[in-house]
Amino acid sequence: MKPPDRRQKALLGVGALLLAVAGWVYWPSSGELARSGTPEAPRQAVRGAVRAASELPSLEDLKAQRGELAGAVQRNVFRFYDTPTPVPPTPRPTATPVPVQGTGGFIGPLQPTPTPTVTPIIPPAVPYKAVGMFGPRDRMIAALEEGGRLIGAREGDVLDGRFILKKINRESIDFAFVGLPPEITRRIPIAGAAP
Repeated sequence: MKPPDRRQKALLGVGALLLAVAGWVYWPSSGELARSGTPEAPRQAVRGAVRAASELPSLEDLKAQRGELAGAVQRNVFRFYDTPTPVPPTPRPTATPVPVQGTGGFIGPLQPTPTPTVTPIIPPAVPYKAVGMFGPRDRMIAALEEGGRLIGAREGDVLDGRFILKKINRESIDFAFVGLPPEITRRIPIAGAAP
């Protein structure tokens, strides 16, 4: 005979453990045997439990006591919301028929849409008169006169909120305009400069 291997030893150990637990749970203690007086007491307890179970009402008796439901069950216990009522689809708009030549609504062949013409941006007139210039060459100051008012301005200054002094040249001054593209400019000559 072959000696038992580890698996068989483990199975035997588990079986012995189960038998010990079952004996401990189901074997009557010495106090219970002394009270009952006979070793038949556990068997009688089991028979009494079977008799008590047989005296329970049957399933048909329980249904008769409860009564029947009034109607079919409407609620689905597996859903948490009601199904929405379907919305009918919106009807598609009908296309307006194009009048054909010979019918009453025909006006003539469709003309091509005209190409839009580019309207030139005309800048406003500069109201200043260039009187002269002074100061260092890299930061020149232009002297401008408008209606008796004398104004000194450098390149980049905004005059009256509308005109930007863009460039001071030897004989002229260039102005740009607020709100218009920077490439649109007007040039005014400096009074007394040689043309």
